[in-house]
Parts: sequence; C-alpha cells; structure tokens
Amino acid sequence: MKNNKLVILYLGMMLAFSACSSSGKLSKTNDAAPIEEKTLEEMVVVAPQQSVYNGSEKRENDLLHTRLDVSFDWQKKYLNGKATLTLMPYFYPTATLVLDAKGFDIHSVRLLKPVDKTLTYTYDGKQIFINLDKTYQNGEEYTLEINYTAKPDELEVGGSAAITADKGLYFINADGSQEGVPQQIWTQGETESSSCWFPTIDSPNERCTQEMYITVDNKYVTLSNGILVNSAPQANGKRTDYWKMDKPHAPYLFMMGVGSFEVIKDKPWRGREVNYYLEKDYAPYAKEIFGNTPEMLDFYSNVLGVEYPWSKFSQIVVREFVSGAMENTTAVVHFDGLNLDDRDLLDETHEDIVAHELFHHWFGDLVTCESWANIPLNESFATYGEYLWIDHKYGKDQADYHINEDLNNYLAEATHEQKYLIRYYYDDKEDMFDAHSYQKGGRVLHMLRNYVGDEAFFKSLQLYLQTNAYHPVEIHNLRLAFEQVTGEDLNWFFNQWFLGKGHPELNITPSYDAAAHKINIKIEQVQAEAPFMLPLAVDIYEGEKATRHKIMITGRNETFSFDCNTPPSLVNVDAEKVLLGTKNEVKSAKEYAFQYNHAKNFIDKLEAVNFAKDNNDNTAMQTIIEKALGDKFWAIRDAAIDAINVENTTLTNATKATLEKLATQDEKSDVRAAAVKKLSEMNSTNISLFQKALEKDQSYRVNATALKAIAKADETQGLQAAKSLENSSKGTMLRAVADVYGKYGTEAQLPFFAQAIQKKSGYTAYQLISSYGELLSRTDNTQDLLQGIDVLKDEALNNNTWWVRYAATNTLSDIRARLTESNESDKQTLLDICTKAMNAIFAKETNPRLKGIYQMMQQNM
Repeated sequence: MKNNKLVILYLGMMLAFSACSSSGKLSKTNDAAPIEEKTLEEMVVVAPQQSVYNGSEKRENDLLHTRLDVSFDWQKKYLNGKATLTLMPYFYPTATLVLDAKGFDIHSVRLLKPVDKTLTYTYDGKQIFINLDKTYQNGEEYTLEINYTAKPDELEVGGSAAITADKGLYFINADGSQEGVPQQIWTQGETESSSCWFPTIDSPNERCTQEMYITVDNKYVTLSNGILVNSAPQANGKRTDYWKMDKPHAPYLFMMGVGSFEVIKDKPWRGREVNYYLEKDYAPYAKEIFGNTPEMLDFYSNVLGVEYPWSKFSQIVVREFVSGAMENTTAVVHFDGLNLDDRDLLDETHEDIVAHELFHHWFGDLVTCESWANIPLNESFATYGEYLWIDHKYGKDQADYHINEDLNNYLAEATHEQKYLIRYYYDDKEDMFDAHSYQKGGRVLHMLRNYVGDEAFFKSLQLYLQTNAYHPVEIHNLRLAFEQVTGEDLNWFFNQWFLGKGHPELNITPSYDAAAHKINIKIEQVQAEAPFMLPLAVDIYEGEKATRHKIMITGRNETFSFDCNTPPSLVNVDAEKVLLGTKNEVKSAKEYAFQYNHAKNFIDKLEAVNFAKDNNDNTAMQTIIEKALGDKFWAIRDAAIDAINVENTTLTNATKATLEKLATQDEKSDVRAAAVKKLSEMNSTNISLFQKALEKDQSYRVNATALKAIAKADETQGLQAAKSLENSSKGTMLRAVADVYGKYGTEAQLPFFAQAIQKKSGYTAYQLISSYGELLSRTDNTQDLLQGIDVLKDEALNNNTWWVRYAATNTLSDIRARLTESNESDKQTLLDICTKAMNAIFAKETNPRLKGIYQMMQQNM
C-alpha cells in the first residue's frame, strides 16, 4: 500500500494537500504553500494510543483454498456470489467455523465435502458462525459453499489517512450518469475489507490459494490475481473469466477489477506476462508510465537474490481509488494519478509508487506481517524499495533527495506524536499506516544497511525471504536473519529503532585545542527519550583533505577527540548522512560554504543552502546561493531558488537574470516552476515571461504556476487566462484556475465551481471546494449562496473521500459563521438552510475521524 503519502488532519483546521506523490519540493513540511506543492506526507491523523493489546489473530481453522463465482447488479451496486472454501483445523479439533462477512445477505451455507449437507449458522452482520457436521481433527479437510449477496454501499464507511474508505468493493459511475467518468468495479482489501465482498478469515496471518470466476458484460475487461485460464461465453452478451492463483497469499491481497480498459502487453519477463491496464486515452503512454517495470523485476530479483515468485505482474489504473496504490499479488491497483500523458510525465512519473508496490511482492506478499502491529515489515521495506530503485536507476543524489523527503515527513509527524515503530497498542489498526510505518521505517532500514554493510544487508534479506516464504512474520524473524548472517547480537539496534520510539536530537559543538593539536567534538543527546546507540561517521577536513573516523555514541553527553594538526576547515558529523534524527551544529557561514564546495553528498549541499536561506544577508551565503542556482543537480537549484530573499535588493537584482533563464530554459519542470514562482514573489512585471511559460511550456506544473503569477501581476489578465482554461481535463490546471478564481474572481466565476465540483474527485475536488469557499466569502447574493450551500451539502454527504467531505463541511461551517453575523432577513433564512444541511451531514457521517471533529463543530454552532 502506498500511503502517498499520509493525510495530516489538524483538528479545527482545513486539510492542505495536493498530489498523491512527492511534488518535488524541498520546502519544509510546515511551510505554507500552494495546494499543489503540498504532499500527503504533510498530513497525519493523530490518535491517542490506548492500553489495548493487538496481537496476531488466533488461528483455529486454516483456510486452504478459496473459489469465488461472482456477478454484479450495477444498478443496486450488489455482488452476487458463491464462495467455495476449503479448510481444516489449524491444530486443535473443532466443530465450528467463524468467517468474516460484512453486510451480506446470506442465502445458504452448505457442506460439500466430505459429505453433502446443509449447515446451520448464525449471522450478526459482520461474522458467520457456522456449525460443522462433526468435530474435525487437524489434517482433516472440509469444503463448504456459501451463497450470498454483498452490498458494500450499504455499509457504514470508515477508513484512515492512508486508505480513505473501507467498504472493500467499489462501483464507479454504476448507472453511467456521470459524464466523462468510466464505469468500473474494483476492490481494495487492506486492511480487513476483503470480507466486504466475500466470506473469509480476514487476517494477515491467513493465506490460501485462489480461483475467481467473474461474469461480466462482454464489453468489459477483467483482472484478478494469477493467470487468466479461460473466458467462457454466457447468455445475454456476457462471459465468465476464470482466474487462477496457484500460490497462497493473504485474503487482503485478493483483487478484482472490471471496466473498459485497454490491455498493453510489455515484453514477458522470464516467461511471465507483464501487462498494463489503462483507459483508452492513456493507453498510448503505457510504456512511458510503466515501461521500467521489466527492469525493476530484474533489479529487485538480482539484488535480493530471490527471483520474483509470482506467475505474472499486472498493473491497473482505476478511478477514485481510496489510496495511492495497492500491492495485490500479481495485480497492482493504482490511483488515477497515473492516468498520465506525455506532458504530465514531465512533472511527475509516480515511478516511486510503481517501485513501492512491486517491492511489496517480496515484502508483504511473499512474506507477510502476521499482525497489523507488524505492518512496518511490509511498508517500511516497500518504502525503502523506492530508494533502492531510484539509486540504481537515477543515481545517489536523486535517491538521497527522495529519502531526505521521507525523513522530513517522519519528523513532521513526530512533532505531534512519537510512536513505537512496531506497536501492539493502538486504537485502530488503520492508524498503523502512518509516517512511522512508512518513512521512519524506511530510514531505519537505511541505517541498518549502513551499519552492517551492503553484502551482509542483502544476504540477510535473502535469508529472511527464503526462510519465511509464504508465511507470516513478526519483527524478530527479521532480527534473527540479520544475526544469523552477521554473527552479531543486534537486539540493541532493533530494540531502540523498531521496538522503541522517538529519535535522537543532537547538539554538536566542535572545538579546536591548538596546544594539543586535537579537535574535540562534544555531542549531546537532548531528546526526552533515552539515549540512542549511534554508530556514525565523522569527516574532519584539514585543508581540502578529509579524514574519516568511525564513532559509536552511547551516552547523553560525550566528547570525541581526534588528532588534527591545524584548525579544521570543516567537521562533518554523520558524514554519510544516514542518521534518522535532528542535528543542531555549531558551524560558521565559512564552514557551510566549505561544506557546499567540498563535501560529497546531496544532503551536505542542501544543508549549506538551507543555512544560506536563513542567513542570506551574509556575503558568503549569497555567493553559495548564486552558485547553487547553477548546480548540476536539479533539487539543489530548486532549493537555491527557494533560498532567495525577495526583500534583499542586492541579491535579487544580481540573480534576476539567472531566474529568468531558469524559468525558461532549465531542463527540470520543478525548477522552471520554482523560478516563475520566485519571480512572481519579487513582484516581477515581466508578464510576457509568465505568458510564455503559460502558453509555450509543455509542463502543466509550469503552466499552472505561470497562470497564478499572471493573476498576481494583473488580475484582469489572470482572470482572462483562467477563463480560457476552464474546460481543461487536467487537474493541475483546474486547480490553478480555481486558485485564481478564489483569490481574484467575482460572482461571474461561481457557476464554474458549481459545475466543475460535481465532475471531479480527489485532490482536484478538494482544491475546487476550498477555492469555491474563498470566492463565496466575497458574495452577498442570496441565490449564489443558496446554490453554494446545495453544492457543498451534496459533496459533504456523498463524496467517497472523507477529506473531501470534510473540506465541503468546513466550507459550509465558514459560510454559516458569516451568516450568523448578518442581520438581514434573507440571510437568516439562508442560515436556517445552512444549519439544517450541516446537521444532516453530522447525522450521516460514519467515519470515526470526522465524527469527533463534527461533534465539536456542532457544539460550537
């Protein structure tokens, strides 16, 4: 599962986010930024942990095989199913079976083997309690058949920051009434939502083989786990596709997709099909979006020493997916952010998502966490898999940039709450899908690799995978594999990083002893948690020559001394830049300038540029910023642009020409967009440059930034330009149009919002709603406000995504607060209508995250 990265919800505040994957920005996660520059990593739901132990599920019956025969009632949004399940007692004898089955109509339960017999059962709407015909012993298999109807849209919908709904089975535009939206069916099983569409033992420590018979209209394509064995014609223009999965995997990884997809076949990988399922408009770009997949299969198989273990690898892009992507075995589902054309791909490939989900096929699918408390064994590895691929394909700078973003996202979450990485105590299993399980865990694996060395790291992973293939695991299985390979007791590492919480916060103070010719480095750990054991590299530069020293920090306050003939040019603690934590270092501007020019890592340069940003009145730092604008790596150029102080006349005059060149000629669209934005912040009157960036640049990101720059410089021109883009199919552009209208528009632009909001979903819907509210706050027209209340009420009641519902509700709350202050009689009528709308929303909402917020809203009304 790609969290995309997590949604942060601050109570009483509007959510602020944009794209599912990294926007390529280096700005601090708490900086205010336009919505498309925010990432989901900047958002996290913080829930208090309770003293409830959440271990692995007790295994009483072992599910061996699942066969599903399914068809659909599109109008009712029902699945008509027959589940044939083969089981046996796990160890102890048993005469009963409990299956998870949420919100079904159960029509019959029948034993097929070893005898044919109707079975009695009770059903509470969540589980079926079945009385078997006798007491079965371990080793005795039995097979039963359940006929049922699944009604996912009649379930109460929950969800989390990473997975925004949990009804398991989703009908998209089921009645065909939504213009421009294809009719689709898809599933999402993690965490325990597969039991919303078929009866099973819905636990990650269960696994079985699988057969799927899917009956659909001939016009639709299907996808499921495993191999398509055959397609059999049926009456009334239908057919049944038979998919077979012959290796066991967890029920949450079961997958089904139905829709009008084009199937693009890549070259087979070692005899296995590699396919991409896309809507017709995006099929021509399939190889550009997913074309590195065969190379990824090679790279991961080789580096892990374990060949990709499954029968095929398919990827499908669906509408309105409830997360970024999901690693269903052999059949990955991606959100519609991967509906990309050649211009989209200039800004974002989402290749990190592709890598993440593929790496899961080893860590999560082949070897599966035994409980949700151990989900970092899935998600931390998949997150680190992103780093491994990026380093292999694009180089260390790009990989270090990516993993530094992971660090920033974890630290942003840790500002609000620090949790155990492996944690058995939580309120809701959905809360495990956070920046600790993903980004912190990935960084911990990076430190472990650095400590044991590459050869031992990958040999340990190979042993872990081979030893535990097709089995559930807990964190100690990983530790034991590393200890067996390295011969070292690693409890100290696993205890503090996986079973502990927090991170080191270091104060670093070097001082030179001229008489003794020594450099003394005082390192204090000032975090509230206990001191960490920290193996670190320290580079000491005498002149331009660096000498590396290895240290092990163990206490609160330690001083390390090294021979040094002359005062050092630089003391670089954590020279390999692997530390998960924060550093407060005593360094001068001169030392940071030296670090930029001589230290080797991307992070070294970034630290220098960030220091320059905060000290740009210093001549040496101005020089570093100017030099960094021409750095070979795009992210440093981007950071240098951000570091420019627009109020520093000397610096901005000296660099304006460089910015204009970057805005029009840089090879990276992130840099061009950043330069346009910075020029706009400088109140540049060079509207012709902005117009050129809007009309000529192939990047949607640059176009969107330029549109906002034009509007800031000249509202009339900006509104005219936005008008010409109202019908754009691209969310990036519609979000920019909405931003311009929200800031500078009049009542004439309100109809745009009323129409556009109903056609869009996800991130674009969120931005449209937020900007709509901004524009509505400037109108007094009763009819416009009435229409606005109706539009927002509809979204707050019916949108599939909880944070979009929240945006609509919060906007209604702002409208109501404004109406409350009015003494006009017509506004009092509107106030009553708005109040009734909000009460209806409060009454219907089932998401536990929103219900608490809505209770507070209601109390304040």
